[in-house]
Amino acid sequence: MGKDYYSILGVSKDCTTNDLKKAYRKLAMMWHPDKHKDVKSKKEAEEKFKNIAEAYDVLSDEEKRKIYDTYGEEGLKGGVPTGANTYVYSGVDPSELFSRIFGSDSHFSFTSTFDDDFSPFSTFVNMTSRKARPTTNTNVNSNNYNKSATYEVPLALTLEELYSGCKKKLKITRKRFMGTKNYEDDNFVTIDVKAGWKDGTKITFYGEGDQTSPMAQPGDLVFKVKTKAHDRFVRDANHLIYKCPVPLDKALTGFQFIVKSLDNRDITVRVDDIVSPKFRKIIVNEGMPSSKHPNVKGDLIIEFDIIFPKNLTSEKKRILRETLANTF
Repeated sequence: MGKDYYSILGVSKDCTTNDLKKAYRKLAMMWHPDKHKDVKSKKEAEEKFKNIAEAYDVLSDEEKRKIYDTYGEEGLKGGVPTGANTYVYSGVDPSELFSRIFGSDSHFSFTSTFDDDFSPFSTFVNMTSRKARPTTNTNVNSNNYNKSATYEVPLALTLEELYSGCKKKLKITRKRFMGTKNYEDDNFVTIDVKAGWKDGTKITFYGEGDQTSPMAQPGDLVFKVKTKAHDRFVRDANHLIYKCPVPLDKALTGFQFIVKSLDNRDITVRVDDIVSPKFRKIIVNEGMPSSKHPNVKGDLIIEFDIIFPKNLTSEKKRILRETLANTF
């Protein structure tokens, strides 16, 4: 008989189309190759992902399912006479099926909070979803189990990490059930932080949240990027703002200083203009990278805080008045 498509999807032989779709959706998320980084694990996931897609493609099609139920996988792929013609199953593209199912499913939205910087299926942990909406059907035989609520947690990142990108390996503890008894289960997730991500970017791990009851599917775990306060810079979109204190005499006569970049370079800044209260100096391409185009950066915007002297002697005031009088 070859492969048992019903067992692959974990459904009964009298399952409905809706049962098949729910089973496929759950397993495809679990075994999507982009979720598995280890070489051995990824190879196993690719094979399972392919079999899951094939099983769904056959069983969700009335004609293919009828042939499979009668002749099995070998008959389906080996050629089965159907009237005057011979039917031979040619397979399915797992990635195309995945895109079609999730792209048309109203329960999922792969929208990006950072200007569509990633296509929906480019990297599993970069996909974002609306919060899960639990179903109301608790009939065990129908596979329509309740979906536990989504758990959202902040992912605190430094500007340096968001400038260069990094990997974050995090330990998570989630609630699970064995029969009717619950227990705490530890797991590790790895987040591939992309250079240029902004506050609010969401990274979803499907099925990695808590399980609220024995009959419920585990919820999703969502990490939401939150930038830590920085000692030198304030981020404004892809620009970086640097506050530079400058004494009044230098504000009038010019000066030079060094700004340490987020990747630890010395940026020499020379100011020859008179620095007025609203004066800003822009250093192009020294800001944050775009997550869509990492080689394209915003600007470094330097704002000046003019430091006035607290007191002046009468002689200094006189000299200053005389000097300034000749400049207007």
